[in-house]
Amino acid sequence: MDRHMIVYRGSLKSCNYQCSYCPFSKHRASERELAKDKEQWLHFVRTFEERAEELHMHALMVAPYGEALIHSWYWEGLARLSALPQTDAAGAQTNLSFSVKKALKDYIREDGIQEKLRLWATFHPEMTSAADFAEKCRQIRSEGISICAGAVGVPENLPLIRLLRKELPEEIYLWVNRMDGMRRAYTPEERNAIL
Repeated sequence: MDRHMIVYRGSLKSCNYQCSYCPFSKHRASERELAKDKEQWLHFVRTFEERAEELHMHALMVAPYGEALIHSWYWEGLARLSALPQTDAAGAQTNLSFSVKKALKDYIREDGIQEKLRLWATFHPEMTSAADFAEKCRQIRSEGISICAGAVGVPENLPLIRLLRKELPEEIYLWVNRMDGMRRAYTPEERNAIL
């Protein structure tokens, strides 16, 4: 039997961070936009709960154009989906700007299964330090949650990304996304710094 994963984008297009290179930091969501996003996400969760077995959906990744995990309804939905017996994994892309302790308390209160939670965490050097970001990654990993970490390959930030690799535990995978809109190729030195 085929097993499928679904990526959920949704209508969220705002972020609580203000990174200079990112278009989503320029938009502040209105209450109306957030209410619409919540309604759409919870409708999706209900549909997934009802049809996941029939459609052989066994995993979900929330990858919004912005930051979802600062909103409690995403934690509620991820918890509900992780609790389904047919779900192997439920995860999200995040900047880790939430309180790990509070978020996991909310997740567990909604019967979320920590071993099924997956986080794809993006380091934003303009908004947090490598040490603080790595500490949150360690906290999450210590709870039995699978996490990988990474950053956008902004050339000026490559020394900070190298520092992050040193700060992170070895078992946490570190990825680097190519920077869009750079209008030039990476230099050999920059490529070597990333590899």
